Amino acid sequence: MQPEQLLTKNKLNGTVLIVDDDDGVRKVLGRWTEGLGYQTSTAANAEEAPDVMRRGAVDVALCDVRMPGHDGIWLMDQVRRNFPCTSIVLATGLSEMDPMITLRPGVVGYIVKPFDRDELDAVIQRGLAACSERTAAAARRLLLPDPAPSTAAPEPARRRLSEGVVEGVVEGVVIARYS
Repeated sequence: MQPEQLLTKNKLNGTVLIVDDDDGVRKVLGRWTEGLGYQTSTAANAEEAPDVMRRGAVDVALCDVRMPGHDGIWLMDQVRRNFPCTSIVLATGLSEMDPMITLRPGVVGYIVKPFDRDELDAVIQRGLAACSERTAAAARRLLLPDPAPSTAAPEPARRRLSEGVVEGVVEGVVIARYS
């Protein structure tokens, strides 16, 4: 098996939200992410993004840093507060980002414009891996036995959740799919 095939075989799938005020950039990134096999949605500004995220689970939010009105930093804080399992990738024209921004919880990295598809795919894969880890951790926390037996979930309910595929956690609620 060729290394390229191995990479493709182990590639994580997920949903990506592209947030950029430049219509042309949004369209190009939308085509690129769809071409890379991701489910893609877009938002024209930071204020619109949380509404898009409420309509459907987003694994990775690719946010432009500089936008009119609320910027990508404001959006990053909104995502952390309301969608804690979503990974954040910041897109910027700056060659360096302040570590106080890039080290915030949920930020998996930043990508400097202009970038190519391979760089985009790599940072999305990093975001999907981090999203999966946070979702699994949240599900494990919900499955831990409660020290007070009267309020603990019955064993069959815990078992059913552990047998399902966790789709995400929205505002503290685990969304799981069962076959």
